[in-house]
Amino acid sequence: MKTTLLYTLSILFILLSKGAFSQFSVREIFKVKDTMKIEKYEPRDLGFEFKKIKMNPGDHTILNPKDVEFLKSQTVVEVDLVYSDFPKGADFHELNRKRILELYILLPEAFNNPMIKWNIVKQTCVESTDEMSRHFHGLVVYYRPMPSYEEEKKAVLDVVDGKKPPTDSVLLKVLDRHRTWKNMLVVADVTGSMSPYTAQMLFWIKANQKMNTFKQIVFFNDDEAKSTDQKTVKDQKGIWSIETGNTSKVIDKAFEAMQNGEHYENNIEALFYAIRQYPENKKNIVLIADNWETPCDMQLLDELKKEGVVVNVVVCGVTDRLNTAYLDIAYATGGSVSTMETDLENIATIGEGKTITLGKMRFKMIKGRFLQV
Repeated sequence: MKTTLLYTLSILFILLSKGAFSQFSVREIFKVKDTMKIEKYEPRDLGFEFKKIKMNPGDHTILNPKDVEFLKSQTVVEVDLVYSDFPKGADFHELNRKRILELYILLPEAFNNPMIKWNIVKQTCVESTDEMSRHFHGLVVYYRPMPSYEEEKKAVLDVVDGKKPPTDSVLLKVLDRHRTWKNMLVVADVTGSMSPYTAQMLFWIKANQKMNTFKQIVFFNDDEAKSTDQKTVKDQKGIWSIETGNTSKVIDKAFEAMQNGEHYENNIEALFYAIRQYPENKKNIVLIADNWETPCDMQLLDELKKEGVVVNVVVCGVTDRLNTAYLDIAYATGGSVSTMETDLENIATIGEGKTITLGKMRFKMIKGRFLQV
């Protein structure tokens, strides 16, 4: 392994200095891991789908731009840039920089999400020009596919009706650990990628009605690209609410929300909507959130804090990374954060510069926000 910090910073400088691309948000979160050395690259089994973005050896032109266009509608989670160390010992920084810029031009979505991990992969066994053609060169983009509404609905009903077990039981495990949660106000993301967790929530409601875990539910699934100015207005598009007394009506409302939105995360707007609808329950909130999507309306967090709410966040889909936006929400509102394995309580007591541990992950508080370290 060889650290590429200087290389990373140079790429960041180049991207940030490109005036033509200023409409896109290219932040510090463009993370390039240490160079990975391997004899011959094969896509890794990360539990996600992937697309190979092909380039000729020694060139940065993308040969299959239609695959890049397809990725615009998917949730990108990781990117491998793959090149060969041939001729041996040559400097490939400029070539790799151009390859990264080429992807940035066509897929800025792969750069403006703090959850996306980048890897530079060097293939070491190429000994001749002929061998170059037998090795992959370019970028491999791993993504979570967005299911169709019909696929979502069938998957949810199969779990709710007991025909199939849940594929990921994080929500069921968290709720089982928190049986003291009663009459909660639930704010739940029901975008397409969240269907496994929507299924668990509806299954819990159906199977545990006597426990009175939930009192009200607010579903959100908003096309935030068409929404209003997040700095001044909290709109109600893409948000649905219902009391939880009638399970079949709750399920119908969930499907209505799933069918009529887009995959843009308006978590804070949904929280505002919830406390306007049910002000008596604003200190008793559970937010069911998607780890792989960052709320687009985080600029409203300081305003939400003034409302005196308490938000307990259940983060779904956590692997080796946790979206620190949800730590920030819990911190600002005096709530907690839960993943499949563990809970982080009393998060509001963490001070500036302090480090906390959640499972195998560590986070540091810097200027009122968390960074994974």
